[in-house]
Amino acid sequence: MQRLTHTFLRSSPWRWLLLLSIACGGTITLPHLRPVQAQQPNPQGLSIQADTQEANSKTEVVTARGNVRLNYPSRKVQARANLAQYYIKQKRILLTGNVLIVQDGNTLEGESVIYLIEEGKFIANPKVKQQVRSNYVLAEQGGKGLTILSNIQEANTKTEIAIARGNVRLSYPDKKLQARANVAQYNIKGKQIVLSGNVLVVQDGSSLQGDTITYLIEEGRFVAKQKPGIPVQSIYVIPDKTSN
Repeated sequence: MQRLTHTFLRSSPWRWLLLLSIACGGTITLPHLRPVQAQQPNPQGLSIQADTQEANSKTEVVTARGNVRLNYPSRKVQARANLAQYYIKQKRILLTGNVLIVQDGNTLEGESVIYLIEEGKFIANPKVKQQVRSNYVLAEQGGKGLTILSNIQEANTKTEIAIARGNVRLSYPDKKLQARANVAQYNIKGKQIVLSGNVLVVQDGSSLQGDTITYLIEEGRFVAKQKPGIPVQSIYVIPDKTSN
């Protein structure tokens, strides 16, 4: 099947396309349309490739099906999915089916992802009995970065804050660090992670438990707090030195 490429802009070609679709009952399907070389779109616009695409001028919804590839250079966002629905008026994109989002090397994977364009926010949900997965590139050269698994995740590209909720699992192999919590908030710009709710952090066999634990990444420092009346608990592995 021929793949379809279309770029959505606030330009007259797109508006004319919507007007033409009125004659088709409000919906136009473009399985064989090829880009017109004489009218090159803005390369920074939102570009969608898919096996088939439909544009509805009444609902102002664009639907792309099959091998969907999304590219938004001005936001440094690329994505793939089985299905994409672009709600023009609401400035919202819904991606479903094996979704992968890539931005500046960071990745977000889920069964469905909502992208709120004006807010710069992604909201990801997993398949049933699975989890959303994200991976963030950190300073270590050649490292594996920071991986977060949870029931739902939000990533805001404007505030540079990612929030993971529900059965959170965090892995940072370069620091030999693993953690679990109910909620994790990762301040990308501030290089800080706040874990809250039944937090357990394990590093090199040593462990730290609390209601909230803040991890200052660049300092390699943990600050743990517990609920009133409950002590913070830590266990440290001390290697035994055996004499020859």
